[in-house]
Amino acid sequence: MQQLGYFNRSLATLIYLMLIIFTFSFFIFNLWLFYKSKVGLKYLKVSTITSTLVLIFAYPFLSYDLFNYMFDAKIILNYHANPYTHRPLDFPQDDWLRFMRWVHRYSPYGPFWLGMSIIPAFLGFGKFMLNFLTFKIFIGIFHLINSYLIFKILGKIKPSYQLFGTAFYALNPTLLIEGVANAHNDVVLASFMLGSVYFLSLNKKILTFVLLIFGSLIKYIPILIIGWFFREAISGKKDIERYIKWSVVTMIVFTYVFSSFKVSVPFISAGATQVQFQPWYLFWTIPLVALLYRVPLLAIATALCFGASLRYLPFLYYGDWSHSGTVWFMQIVLFLPLTLIAFSVLIKKLPFFRK
Repeated sequence: MQQLGYFNRSLATLIYLMLIIFTFSFFIFNLWLFYKSKVGLKYLKVSTITSTLVLIFAYPFLSYDLFNYMFDAKIILNYHANPYTHRPLDFPQDDWLRFMRWVHRYSPYGPFWLGMSIIPAFLGFGKFMLNFLTFKIFIGIFHLINSYLIFKILGKIKPSYQLFGTAFYALNPTLLIEGVANAHNDVVLASFMLGSVYFLSLNKKILTFVLLIFGSLIKYIPILIIGWFFREAISGKKDIERYIKWSVVTMIVFTYVFSSFKVSVPFISAGATQVQFQPWYLFWTIPLVALLYRVPLLAIATALCFGASLRYLPFLYYGDWSHSGTVWFMQIVLFLPLTLIAFSVLIKKLPFFRK
């Protein structure tokens, strides 16, 4: 695999492209099966659990973040130091550094995430491969939790859409790659955002508030929708769909701003310097979109996920992001499928085409 990935990049890129096309084709076919009620809950359970189990053992070939999570926890457990004041580079004798890329940064994650990461690190007993597996299992479990939460929420607000909406999240190739294979902690963040919706639907406002606060201590993002929670808490009429809609709008606006401008954020020394969209940012929005039971909206979201996965093609082909035209290519593959699907949805809504 190293020979393929490092020394035959054109073939590796072609294989990745074909896999993305195949998995999204199969994903759309699966959604059609659920839409037509040709498959049921058992199929959804088996396919979700099987996909998660397989990808738990997949190497995170598109991201180094998992190794940062592992090393941050190691700084706490093994070196008894603070990841906010000590970098991986401060421990040059550690052989885990050879798996990492961002060895010069302090931990950019909230204190609750660092606390959570101690669990898989403790179960890893200081062994690299065991740590790798415990972290992959730990994060993969949250993908299953998210699928369950979406299923339960839709069972309350739109039972007829329950299987379709859950499948849209649980079997989405981009979310499986970023959440389970690459093991980004944004899948954990999504659990707290979905949990806030679930407990608000049960009218358990204190638990909703607690989840939003603790989610913000993983990454600050859930704090952005806490105003919509207060609106529902104060309002005499509970409206879960309104809470979801405004949360989605907020996340879309924030994702655009964060991906386009330098934004100073908590937990990161000297503010954020990353100014481009990353596929795992979709965990801030897509799980909530799955709750809105709007087929045109889901079609647009699917196109966005497809384009997001194609953004890795220049990296796979060249081995870095520095070549000329890379930024333009990533913008085109992200927005072209999105634009085409959005345009087709708009056309179908025009009166002329409905006759």
